Amino acid sequence: MTKWLLTAATLLTLAAPARADIILDTTGLGGTGNNVIFSSIFDNRLILGRLNGQNDEVVRFRDLTPTQDPLNPFTGSQNGNDIKIFNTVDLDISVFNSTNLTQLGVTRDIFSIVGDGTLFVRVTALEADGTFKDFNFSQLLTNGQNGFDFRAINGERIWDLDLRVVGGRITDFEHFRIDVEPTVAVPGPVAGAGIPGLIAACVALFGLNRRRRNAAVA
Repeated sequence: MTKWLLTAATLLTLAAPARADIILDTTGLGGTGNNVIFSSIFDNRLILGRLNGQNDEVVRFRDLTPTQDPLNPFTGSQNGNDIKIFNTVDLDISVFNSTNLTQLGVTRDIFSIVGDGTLFVRVTALEADGTFKDFNFSQLLTNGQNGFDFRAINGERIWDLDLRVVGGRITDFEHFRIDVEPTVAVPGPVAGAGIPGLIAACVALFGLNRRRRNAAVA
């Protein structure tokens, strides 16, 4: 079984055992989580999904691509029990409660991608002590579906996924399945704010991702 571990997480002293907090399995699309199905297109940069199991959480898919191709716009649709998302270079994924106001952590994210180029994934994890930690992975996309299975271990929760492609694009994202950890939640800035608050929060999160990426490049 092929598993990619964050290099920094294994740079421990020789006397200490290696510990990986987020692991990636690319051998299949197994798992027992809830399928994410299409709900709505909020605007041309935000698609909402929901779970088709007993839970009723909301999943936000935000397109952070700097420029849009008018011939291949960012969009989503329903395909059986799967959400399908098309045409993005930079896709940010986060999970919220049923009111779409409080962000939640998850223990597992499973999905497939069709596209080309090299996929870089930043997994932001919520640690048991309430701090956040980033884990970075990369993989060359091959022909057909590329499967990804991210798992949080050692008490972490996956808080945010940022999928960014260099030298290509994601033409199809689907088979998304998650294991939600509803006890891990942090109230967001939009509590009680309704749709205007949601718009403001999305704008703020969009800017935060860009600032973090620009700072990393600098």
